[in-house]
Amino acid sequence: MNVLLIETDASDARTLSAFLREQGHLCFITDSPKSAKNMVKKESPGLVLLHLNGNPAQAIDFLEAAQTLEPPVPVIVLTKKPRVDDAVQAVKKGAYDFWTKPFPMDRLSKVIEMIEAGKVPQPGTSIAAGRALGPSDDPIISADPIVSALKALARKIAPSNATVFIQGESGTGKELFARYIHQQSGRSDKPFVALNCAALPETLLESELFGYEKGAFTGAIRNREGKFELAHTGTLLLDEVTEIPLHLQAKLLRVLQENEVDRLGGKYPVPVDVRVVATTNIRIEDQVREGRFRKDLYYRLNVIPLRIPPLRERPVDIVPLAQFFLGKYSSENRRCAAKIAPEALRKLSEHPWPGNVRELQNIVQRAVLICDSAVIDPESIILDPGEEEVAASTPDVALMPLSEIEKMMIHKALNSCEGNRTRAAEILGISVRTLRNKLNEYRQTLGV
Repeated sequence: MNVLLIETDASDARTLSAFLREQGHLCFITDSPKSAKNMVKKESPGLVLLHLNGNPAQAIDFLEAAQTLEPPVPVIVLTKKPRVDDAVQAVKKGAYDFWTKPFPMDRLSKVIEMIEAGKVPQPGTSIAAGRALGPSDDPIISADPIVSALKALARKIAPSNATVFIQGESGTGKELFARYIHQQSGRSDKPFVALNCAALPETLLESELFGYEKGAFTGAIRNREGKFELAHTGTLLLDEVTEIPLHLQAKLLRVLQENEVDRLGGKYPVPVDVRVVATTNIRIEDQVREGRFRKDLYYRLNVIPLRIPPLRERPVDIVPLAQFFLGKYSSENRRCAAKIAPEALRKLSEHPWPGNVRELQNIVQRAVLICDSAVIDPESIILDPGEEEVAASTPDVALMPLSEIEKMMIHKALNSCEGNRTRAAEILGISVRTLRNKLNEYRQTLGV
């Protein structure tokens, strides 16, 4: 296939052209989008790689010209300094994708294979949205330089056995980084075991972590391995590790130092070989200072610290992530959505994202399910209201005890349903039994 490369960086041009020629493709190179217009007509490339290089005006002019051809030639826009506005404008003018340099060469190979197989999407769609390349060539999708640096550090330390402490707000992708480290390590073919320390009551957490012997407590009818033993030779993710109570923190510290586990009710320690990755969504330094988290355990876990920035601090990731989720949920739900309208992308880029990537994922999934056309329009992007919006929409009522507000709402629901308890319970989101108990409680209070 003929590939046209519009590139001003001589080193990058040599690297890309050499790779393409090794793959059996013809590569034509120019450093000017203006001269590239004639080359497109002359050489009929199947793909154009266009480097922005700080001159988006010429790039946009070329994109418009490329869409007038029959058939339109797919153009992938490249940049070393990604900006949301550039990405939105490129998609609006018909770019098939927007990549940050450097990018993995196998990604380019797969796109070319797709085009040669006739699977190129319709003009104006994004290859990231419509490609058939599996869940993701790179599990962590980001154009942000800080995240790129974190990924580089993760790859560098992955082969070691050092513990990693990942901090970041909920929804930033902490578990994704933990799995990335595991996949890049020599343990990638061994177990990856995750435990959410906040999801279990204290009475169960110890047995889940360390296991127990038959007869250790009532109901222990057999020996059971804990998460450390299940993760032997692999990686153990301790999600929300700051939720572990202090007395268990001491036991966890011993496991990390001695590489052996004491089961509940066990006579002898069990040796384990486990790489531990821990995460938290709160400031661990505050927990240590206030005595809620052991300082020695913090230092033992924090050998390699990674702090994932929230989505609002990396706005360049909003567009590529939205396009990725579009492709994922369109494919999973067999929907026709193949593109996000520029106005919808701008709406996404202006949102503060308190729920981070998880919130963006949910909103794009919702848009895919409710949109009936091939283009996700702004009306399909239903953003969750922020705290300020919720506060602004709350009616100005006098403060009163919650029990009184509860009573008011129950009577209001009953009045609106003409006394139908079943319907009133549905409106209130409670069971009929709960409603009946509440009404009995009010009667007793009144002495009826």
